Amino acid sequence: MIIYTDPVMLDENPSKADLILITHHHVDHCLPEFVSAIRTEKTKMAAFYDSYIKHCAQDIKAVRTVKIGQTIELSGVKITGIEAYAKKGFHMKGEGCGFLIELKEQRIYFSGDTAKTKEMEDLKNIDAAIVSICDNIYAIDTNEIIEAIKEMKPKLFIPVHFTPVDAPEPMLEKGALSTKDPRFFTRKEDVNKLIPLFDGTEIQVAVLRKLGEYNKLP
Repeated sequence: MIIYTDPVMLDENPSKADLILITHHHVDHCLPEFVSAIRTEKTKMAAFYDSYIKHCAQDIKAVRTVKIGQTIELSGVKITGIEAYAKKGFHMKGEGCGFLIELKEQRIYFSGDTAKTKEMEDLKNIDAAIVSICDNIYAIDTNEIIEAIKEMKPKLFIPVHFTPVDAPEPMLEKGALSTKDPRFFTRKEDVNKLIPLFDGTEIQVAVLRKLGEYNKLP
């Protein structure tokens, strides 16, 4: 089972998707170029709004919407919509969501873009939490996200939605609002510094290694 969540950076020769999940419409989370590169006739797809699906998919076969609190099942995977929002900036309540993904007795939380919320903290029995830790306007506060993770107590925490400290500066194309470079939408964070913050807890932290290339569309 190969599941992609908000695919915008892909490995070279990426594996085809069994399931694609889209949390919201921002270009660092939903681009048709990347969806088409991993989608087949058998791929299932779901998003918070049908307009997000229509934007990212060439057609709407085998696609579904997932509303907050709603649970659907695709390819044997249960997907529940979870609130995702911040009090300021571009991540307004009602524009996007996170997902609780359940398969093979595993409960995986993918946050989408959200600040620390009560809905996030209330999640229990999470095996893996894949959570955005920052953005470029400080609407997502890294320290608050760490607090939320400690409250949630997942077995594994995977921080995402950050720019590595050694990454080159973003390449803007035709102005800031039209660029597709994911570095423009996040800020630089040394995620290795987060690991010691979980000393004394039972939460493991996995730091992802970037395999895709910036500004390289399929």
